[in-house]
Amino acid sequence: MSNVHYIAHRINTLSGLAEVPHEFGVEIDLRDRGERLILQHDPFTDGEDAEPFFAGYKHGTLILNVKSERIEFKILELLQKYKIENYFFLDSSFPMLYQLVQRGETRSAVRFSEYESIDTVMKLEGLVEWVWVDCFSFLPISKDLYSHLKNCGFKLCLVSPELQGRPDDIPLYRDKLKEDGIVFDAICTKIYNIPKWREAFP
Repeated sequence: MSNVHYIAHRINTLSGLAEVPHEFGVEIDLRDRGERLILQHDPFTDGEDAEPFFAGYKHGTLILNVKSERIEFKILELLQKYKIENYFFLDSSFPMLYQLVQRGETRSAVRFSEYESIDTVMKLEGLVEWVWVDCFSFLPISKDLYSHLKNCGFKLCLVSPELQGRPDDIPLYRDKLKEDGIVFDAICTKIYNIPKWREAFP
């Protein structure tokens, strides 16, 4: 077994959550709309209230993709209320990330890609748990860099290439990672693509 944890991308409804097996994690988009906290990727659009989703969450790692500024503390209230421990924040602004760290909250991710520096990642060593490895145009991680990040204590989550519009790259990335002995802690992918990844990382 590879121990890769699979996270279903953009599950922003309760009905969508009901279709996800409990063994998988889920990525959601959160933003404020007036006094409400809603599940919605797109701005200026209504969405389902977030609280019922949190109340019904019985799955794996929950990725909290923050789409509005300064909503993290409200999200934390819901996480605590419904005793959800396995999560991390994604795309918090650096001022908010700093505030979370000051409160002792390390369950956040820092981005790394061909456009986002490894230097920034290393400045957050010991302060955040996750590295979000994105692939806007190619797979940016090497075996040496992977080993370095793991030795520094980071967990690594890969963005599956279909999320950047390149579904045909899944088998290429999958086979390259297996060849190099790179095993991500998690892969965020569309739920229908999990079987493709499991061919190499069951």
